Amino acid sequence: MALAAFAKKAVGGLGLRCGAPLLADSSSTLRSLAVRGYATVLEGLKYSEDHEWVKLEGDTAVVGITDFAQEELGDLVYVELPEVGSTVTAGERFSVVESVKAASDVISPVTGEVTEVNSALSDDSSKVNTDPFGEGWMVKVKLADASQLDGLMDSNGYTDFCK
Repeated sequence: MALAAFAKKAVGGLGLRCGAPLLADSSSTLRSLAVRGYATVLEGLKYSEDHEWVKLEGDTAVVGITDFAQEELGDLVYVELPEVGSTVTAGERFSVVESVKAASDVISPVTGEVTEVNSALSDDSSKVNTDPFGEGWMVKVKLADASQLDGLMDSNGYTDFCK
């Protein structure tokens, strides 16, 4: 199942959200909120509705799954990555991640040629859980059309999407 479907199902069942919690009411009294379920959303990245992030580096897109997605999946035990030189297509599966909960497709937010994969994930897939925006990146893609990024959400849009 795609990450978006998995996340929506989990959100509905557990009441989880991403973004920063609103901690004060109109009288500035701190409210007690369940912090679980609030995920990190970084500014300067683009986000897909399938819960992947994209960081532009020149004409190359670095792609990974969001903090929200890795939280919903749970502890990852395996990451399948495409071959360097292969083509990924926006809206289509390019990877599969397996966790202790389920296996899930990872949908490419962009189209282009895979120039590099994070081979470190073969030995330690938990990097996606511990550092999804850093050491947990999945692939680097030479973009076929950089204007595709215009169709993705910025950090504010993604935060709103996850609510």
